[in-house]
Order: sequence, then structure tokens, then C-alpha cells
Amino acid sequence: MRYIYFHPLFDERKCAHRFSYQLKNTFLAAGFALERFDYTGTAEAPGEFADISLQSLREDVARYIDGDQVCLVGLRYGATLALDYCSGGQGPVRNLVLLEPVVDGARYVDYLYRKQHIKNLMTGESPRAPQDNGYENIEGYKTSTTLIEQIRNFRLAGPAGERAVTNSVRIVQISAQSKLRQDIAGLAKSLEGSVQQLLVECVQMPVFWERIPGSDYTELTQRVLWWCRG
Repeated sequence: MRYIYFHPLFDERKCAHRFSYQLKNTFLAAGFALERFDYTGTAEAPGEFADISLQSLREDVARYIDGDQVCLVGLRYGATLALDYCSGGQGPVRNLVLLEPVVDGARYVDYLYRKQHIKNLMTGESPRAPQDNGYENIEGYKTSTTLIEQIRNFRLAGPAGERAVTNSVRIVQISAQSKLRQDIAGLAKSLEGSVQQLLVECVQMPVFWERIPGSDYTELTQRVLWWCRG
């Protein structure tokens, strides 16, 4: 069994690095290896971020998994990619843990633009930098407008179809509120009847992918390990 972690995109990956590092060590202490891999054009992987598309991300995922028996853990857009992989009928995936998945692509893009707008105001740049021959600046990343539009037009919720998950899908909302949000509830409803076991959980803690915190994630990482091994 392979355990694979899917990183978020943009600055969320950097902010969540401490979490993913602690998660890897939690698995290691229990005698399991958690694999963390970089999509083409991100972190230590070759290529340019400007060349990323939804299709290239899907190809990276499929190539890395390569048909092995796996348990997948994803955070934010990494969770979206993990569920998207299963939606194509690919597998075998035993357990799927989705931490704060991006359900509505349009809302996510608007959120990225709002963050960029605030940064532009703080640095004295124009509120919305002009497009550069099909590219935009998103949190310091030269991002193709093609990727932006692909993300904007992609939604996880909706008719689920067959999901290649043999055991369980766990959707985890991480926020300061205990009430289940509409987007998470809608995603759960769309998956009903298409997976063997569907679980939804609310974890109350700061949204650590929005800033670089000094938090300890022991409780959350232990729960993720338990969910993967369940």
C-alpha cells in the first residue's frame, strides 16, 4: 500500500509545508511512508509553472500513481485533484482523505484574485495587473489564463458517477466553525451512493494554508493517519 499526499497550489502550498512535513513524520513514526510529490513546474519538479494546465496536473497524478494500490490524502486543490483522479474510474484507491477540498472553481479563482488585489495594494502596484500575453500574476506565480479559466469552470459537486475507491472517502472541513458549510455538504451529497463508505468531519482549527503559522498539527496528523489506516 502506498500513501500519497497531494499538495495545494500557489501560496497555499508554501503555507501548508509545515503541515505536510509533520504529516510525513507522523506516518514515519508509525512505520509508514507518506510520499509527497511535486507537480511539473512546482517546487523541485522540472518545468515552468506558466505551462501548467488542468490536463498536465491530471497527467502528473496518473503518472505518479501508475496503477498502484494507494491511499490518497489531499489538501485544498490537492484534494480536488485526488478526487478528480478517482472520478475517472482510475484506481485502485483504497481510502481517500479530502482536507478542505476546493469544490467551486469560480469561487476559488475569485478568492485568489482577492488575495492578489490585497498584495498589489500593499506593494503599491495597480489593483489588477494587466494580462501579459495570456498570463497573469497570481501570488507571484506567472499563471496562464488557460489554467485560470480551467479552474474557474471546474466543480467537484454534481453527478458523481462511479468512483474508483474501494473502501472510504472522508471529506474534512477545517475551519473555526463547527457548522458544515454548504459547499462541503453539497459535495458530500453528490457522492452519496457512488462510494462504499462516505464520511464527513469538521475539524475546528485555524486555516493554516492561508498564512505561515507556528502551529503544532499533531492532533490533525494523527487523525489523518488513523483515517488512512481505517
